[in-house]
Amino acid sequence: MPTPDIKWFESPHQWGRAGELPKAIVIHSMGGTLAGCDAWFRNPTSQVSAHYGVGLSGEIHQYVDESQSAWANGRLEPGNTWPYSGEPGPNLVTLSIETEDTLASLPVTDEQYASVLYLCSRMVGRWGTIEWLLSHRVISPVTRKSCAGDRWNSGRFHDLAKDLGVPLKI
Repeated sequence: MPTPDIKWFESPHQWGRAGELPKAIVIHSMGGTLAGCDAWFRNPTSQVSAHYGVGLSGEIHQYVDESQSAWANGRLEPGNTWPYSGEPGPNLVTLSIETEDTLASLPVTDEQYASVLYLCSRMVGRWGTIEWLLSHRVISPVTRKSCAGDRWNSGRFHDLAKDLGVPLKI
């Protein structure tokens, strides 16, 4: 497979890692289109971002450099199953990927899966500190209980964790 092209759409919603290294990759569902996500993450009033967005066609957009913290994961909510205690907020120790899902029932496409696998494999190799693959609901089980959604829980999440060689928490 050729190396995917990554298009840069910088988001203003980011900060430094405060000396922390990424320990987990968090997968999200956009609840819309890649173009909509591009606009939302660049909107000064949105106050949200992710490192990457991956379209159904496999197209990859980058919003935040991996050396910085994106604002995708919020705060730990009651009932979370976050695998770290006594750690700084999740945004400081995660890398995040939003995935296009124009319909909640639309399965993860093979092209989208291949691009997400490419990004995750690159993150695992680049950082050497990735210990977990997580869905957003691990962090926010109250407000994001359906993120990353049934489309990933159909077996694609398990395949991704297996292909990466890291444990999964959904």
